[in-house]
Amino acid sequence: MAVTSDNIRDLLGRPKGLLAATITEYISIRTNFVDKVARNADFLPDSTNQVTLALKEDAIKMLVATDCLGILVDTLPGNPVNKGDSGEQDRRFQYQLTMFRKRAEDALNLISEQGSKVFAVNSTSSRIV
Repeated sequence: MAVTSDNIRDLLGRPKGLLAATITEYISIRTNFVDKVARNADFLPDSTNQVTLALKEDAIKMLVATDCLGILVDTLPGNPVNKGDSGEQDRRFQYQLTMFRKRAEDALNLISEQGSKVFAVNSTSSRIV
């Protein structure tokens, strides 16, 4: 299953004002990024630490959702109908953006070398365990 713009729209609750072309472009950008960051399966002897397609797709979805939420926050209308609505909507989007950033970081750590079980880092050196 490939990541589609409908997946991202469903993940974000089908927000208005988010163009399908924008989502598609972010998907292609983030797919290249995730492929570059993911652990290489050639160097792993067993399949328990290999990056699966599902893990890559989860990382792509979280990264694209974060990018799209950033766009939504930046392009919110400046004149709300009710004076109190704007602040609550801003807080809700900011909270959502914070949570998606955390999830995207966790998903990237799962597929990258540094988040794997075979790589250890401390303040002075890094080594293969």
